[in-house]
Amino acid sequence: MTTTMINNNNDNSSYAERCASFGSNVNSFLLKHQDKSFIEKMIEEQVELLEGNRDLYNRIDNNMKNGVFDPFFIREHGEIYTWRKTFFIKNFPNGFWYTVDFNNEELPFDPQGDAFKLITIPYQITRYFDRVMALASAKVDTDLNWLKSQIYFENDLKHSFEAENTYTWEQMTITMDELEDGELQKLFKDIGIGFSEVAHIIAEVHQTGPKKLEEMTLKAVLLRHISSGSTDFLPLDYLPTSMNKKAANGMYDVEGKTPD
Repeated sequence: MTTTMINNNNDNSSYAERCASFGSNVNSFLLKHQDKSFIEKMIEEQVELLEGNRDLYNRIDNNMKNGVFDPFFIREHGEIYTWRKTFFIKNFPNGFWYTVDFNNEELPFDPQGDAFKLITIPYQITRYFDRVMALASAKVDTDLNWLKSQIYFENDLKHSFEAENTYTWEQMTITMDELEDGELQKLFKDIGIGFSEVAHIIAEVHQTGPKKLEEMTLKAVLLRHISSGSTDFLPLDYLPTSMNKKAANGMYDVEGKTPD
């Protein structure tokens, strides 16, 4: 970061505030020069991961913005999340962005510390990916290119933790394989995932046999409904109450049969 443009002093908190303010101003300038054709191309690349289903992409994008776990499209969310993380790392390598952790002021301020990546990248690629793409797309005059190495991204420990454990396929696999039952229960409670959602994760990670025909049928129905462009998701008038309940809450409950 260009420290010569920020009046430094011995107060780390004050310096952090100055850095955040400077970066926000840089972002505002760059966003005025975003390349909409580049952004659309990046969206299309993500849509292709979903077999060209733009409506499903819109739903996944909305879920990520709101921290929603969708038990019927776990793998699809994971594919989009992985693509976005790769995009961020490619377009914003070390030294080209920074963050400020205002919630841990006792820690030394290091705008490019590795620890900050863990509380920044998952938050940005889920909650604010539209802006991430816009900043990556910005085109400025050559003499202003240095501004693209001064981009500021806000961080959020809670939302980053939830996103990483909700949408990362590798993390789900590690979680299921390495954590004890008590640790798993606490983790899923912390990220707001209930019994039915956990059962769906188990089905994706460890299931050896085919999924229930009812589940495959319901996913197909939901996918068709999403692709119809309808703004109303649930309930579906043409489904019985029991199926609408499963569409909203997942296939499994405590008293029911869990996946093999």
